[in-house]
Amino acid sequence: MGLRTSVIVNGINNLSDARYCAGMGVDIIGFNLKLDDPERMQPEALKEITGWISGVKVAGEFTRARPEMINDMAEDFGLDYIQLDTPYLIDEIEEITRPVIQKIFINKDTVESELLEMMELYSPVVHAFIVYSDDFKTVDETNMKFLKSISREFTVYIGFGIDKTNINATLSKIKPAGIGLHGGHEIKPGLKDFDELQDIFEEIEEA
Repeated sequence: MGLRTSVIVNGINNLSDARYCAGMGVDIIGFNLKLDDPERMQPEALKEITGWISGVKVAGEFTRARPEMINDMAEDFGLDYIQLDTPYLIDEIEEITRPVIQKIFINKDTVESELLEMMELYSPVVHAFIVYSDDFKTVDETNMKFLKSISREFTVYIGFGIDKTNINATLSKIKPAGIGLHGGHEIKPGLKDFDELQDIFEEIEEA
């Protein structure tokens, strides 16, 4: 199966999600490796999951881990990308040995010029930006112009407010590099409700 835009699915924590995403043509699946998060993936579980999947790149999601620790974990777990969910210094990012996806936030008070300036500084050292929001619950006319502006300048994944009703408008009007979705918990081991992800995938499946 092919998807007509690049897709990152974050927060993968079970084999069902990982295999489903790989089979649907997702480009990157992300695992929570944040050291201070009680829900982070345990090493044994991560190695078991990645051993069962192919055809999809693997990212580790980090917050405050030092670059040397990130590099060690990238080597140990075979990570293809590093997603930084908090701001890092440019010097620190330059120490990381895998391509970096930097998470950024927008809200109702975000000043576009300031955000563009920050992204301009970071763009030489990151692979892409993934945009989240605590204020905006959906992608619509209130933020579409802003998202289009930053997507025109940089490699941007839209990581919030996407569903089956607005995915096509998001892709056609904003033209991002891709979208970011989120995995979830299994109902019980091996049993997963994929309805929400499936609805979106059906909309962006290549004919």
